[in-house]
Amino acid sequence: MYLGRLVEQGTVREVIRTSAHPYTNGLIAALPRLDDLDTPLTPIPGDIPSPLERPPGCVFNNRCPVSLGQRCIAEVPQFSPVTGTHQAACHLIDERAAAK
Repeated sequence: MYLGRLVEQGTVREVIRTSAHPYTNGLIAALPRLDDLDTPLTPIPGDIPSPLERPPGCVFNNRCPVSLGQRCIAEVPQFSPVTGTHQAACHLIDERAAAK
């Protein structure tokens, strides 16, 4: 969930092992690892907008490292299937599926 909007859902195993939304990927990359204490944590870039003034389109568009530009700003992404019961709300999933 980002700014009060669900961006990815599924079982814990599905979401952690095959995360598909850039926000979830950022959260996982920011986790400290006990087996690698010397590697610096990777923060999610940008500032968190006010939940009272969410950005238009995808709520993560202003911080997204793989934004599709105008589409992410103009359209709220719908949930797309990833695997099993796992789904994510990201235009990039649609783009990848269309490219296959």
